[in-house]
Amino acid sequence: MEARYASGDGVLLGSGAHWVLLTDPADEQVVQELWDVLSTTAPSGSTVAERVLAVVERAFAGDPPGLALVDFTSGASTTLSRGAGHVRLAGPGRVLSLDGGTAADQPAPSRRLVGGVVGAARVELRPMSAKVAPTPHTREVEAPAPSAAVIDGIPAAILAAKGPDGPPPRTRIRRPVAEDTGSLTDTSEPDPLLMERIEEGARTTIRPSSAPHDAPGSHDVDDHDGSTTFRPAHLAQSTSPTVLAVSCPLGHLTPPVAPQCRVCHQRVAPQEPRRVDRPSLGGLRLPTGEVVPLDRGVILGRKPAPAEGSTDWPHLVHLPADHSFVSRRHLHVELDGWDVVARDLDSRGGTTIALPGRDPQRMRPNDAYVLEPGTVLDMAQVYAVRFETGAVAR
Repeated sequence: MEARYASGDGVLLGSGAHWVLLTDPADEQVVQELWDVLSTTAPSGSTVAERVLAVVERAFAGDPPGLALVDFTSGASTTLSRGAGHVRLAGPGRVLSLDGGTAADQPAPSRRLVGGVVGAARVELRPMSAKVAPTPHTREVEAPAPSAAVIDGIPAAILAAKGPDGPPPRTRIRRPVAEDTGSLTDTSEPDPLLMERIEEGARTTIRPSSAPHDAPGSHDVDDHDGSTTFRPAHLAQSTSPTVLAVSCPLGHLTPPVAPQCRVCHQRVAPQEPRRVDRPSLGGLRLPTGEVVPLDRGVILGRKPAPAEGSTDWPHLVHLPADHSFVSRRHLHVELDGWDVVARDLDSRGGTTIALPGRDPQRMRPNDAYVLEPGTVLDMAQVYAVRFETGAVAR
């Protein structure tokens, strides 16, 4: 479509075969809605003219002061005019104006437009005719006279000639293929070493400082009376999911929504978040002074163990056996994105939570409580742990 327009106070919108000229609605949202109608495919059972008229009537609360529309879809011409809008035939083209057709003798518009939105009072539209390539003129040329020197065959001497003998063919040796006897180990049963590491995970222990520090495995698995700390081999495996993070000036990873670093508290500059492995979110400081890193969840109790059917590998913190009001599985601290969440596992003695600056309150069983740095969790009023972040949690 070839369009030439004259500037004015109206608004001209054009996209492909759809063109609209109307009184300026003074509302960019209305102009955007009209542009969406012209530049997208109309739904089944609805025409472009109907959709444009619906938008304009809603914008002007009735008939607009001036509207002229033409649609050249499929070679046909659909026109629509309202108020001072006028559509005039000009051969195969159309002239759209907002003068009510009273200024037909004005000079032809001179500014060219391929499509878009401009301020205009008049536009002349002409369908672009297909250009036909000129028919090529052929010139007859006489064929050359036959010559006696033309070779019309291959001499017999050339056909009978043989080339030099090449090198003797190489003897191809077929090498024997080794027989595939399969794996040398029996994979139908779990690896005994792996099973041993899993069993070690059930004996992670924290003992009081009064007892001697013994090596793992020197006591019965149920003798958790005390003090020695060790972490089995399975805890060396990474279980961290990924999170979106930004970096502070010192390189600490921080949640994208945090205005300052969670570790050093420096201001974080605006930046595009990136997905990384979740770092440790701090630690749980025990009464013994040891810190359990929050690189994964933690279960505390007299005989802690992961939930039945769980695939997680949490830290297991064994409390002294003489704390009779502490349940076997008393408290679960888990990680949810950047949040550290605590749940009382319907324990016998209950758990009290004390957020910084607030009064302690008893946790409801199995409810999730998001922890803040400095939160104290007191199990059965006999064993308290503190959630810490930054350098103190290392």
